[in-house]
Amino acid sequence: MTFTIVYAHGGGFTSYDPEIGRLRTDALQAAGLRVVPVEYRLAPGHRHPAQVDDVLDAYRSTRGPVVFLGESAGGTIVLSALLRLLADGDPLPAGVAAISPVTDLTLPGGSFVTNDGADIITRDALRRSVEAYVGEGGVGPASPSHGDFAGSPPLWLAVGTAEVLLDDVVTLATSARESGVTTELRVYEGAQHGFPFSGGYTVDKDLAGWIEALG
Repeated sequence: MTFTIVYAHGGGFTSYDPEIGRLRTDALQAAGLRVVPVEYRLAPGHRHPAQVDDVLDAYRSTRGPVVFLGESAGGTIVLSALLRLLADGDPLPAGVAAISPVTDLTLPGGSFVTNDGADIITRDALRRSVEAYVGEGGVGPASPSHGDFAGSPPLWLAVGTAEVLLDDVVTLATSARESGVTTELRVYEGAQHGFPFSGGYTVDKDLAGWIEALG
């Protein structure tokens, strides 16, 4: 079965670099994936849930079986899009993959503290991105980790051990499994935020293998 990847880029909810976007799309296509990139509206000019709406619009206009993929802020957005579909009882994608998503926008302790300074992004930088994304709307409704994943299609989550987001992603994987969701968690040793761009990790190959197994 051939899946179309509805892909949401990173950029802290506030930025998009077309050249970087092209490089990531090319890398994913080189791994054998058919990609539809979503150039969602950016914060702070457009607050949550505008970005989620844009991903869902792309999903509903794509024919055939779909897998969601998001990286960093894009991972947060595709997880939120999945939760919207679940809550509304709408047709679901075949699977959802998120690389280094922010899942709890309250940015609690754990690796948000212990890896602060070891990663290329900081807790303070994430806090500013979150504020731009949600405005005065409150972080709870925009946090995927606060949602109910029961009934979700399979999830594939990836994170690096040097990331401030490490514990956040691991916690979401644990919670999803406890809700009965088939969840694969890949933790890449020594990897900082944005590690798929480094070329030193097998993340795209691993992702392509997981997607192939869905069919």
